[in-house]
Amino acid sequence: MSHQKGGHDVLTTNLISLLVFVVFLIVPGFLFVIGTNTGVYSRFWFLDPKQRAAYWVISKRMFCWFAGAAVFGAIWSFTLWVALRA
Repeated sequence: MSHQKGGHDVLTTNLISLLVFVVFLIVPGFLFVIGTNTGVYSRFWFLDPKQRAAYWVISKRMFCWFAGAAVFGAIWSFTLWVALRA
């Protein structure tokens, strides 16, 4: 198995990256954006006005969540680039 700098193997690095992704994106995304009491949508949710409205609310929350993460990630990357460049 190939090794990276510092002696960590690729599998360990990938597992740590996956764990960070789950802890910092999936779990908060489910708990704060989607919510635990959203209920089940039927197959034809777009025909029912109540389900369509609920789906639209969740879609807007998800968009704001991912757009916020993209902006924060860009700012964080720029900050690290400036800090490491100095």
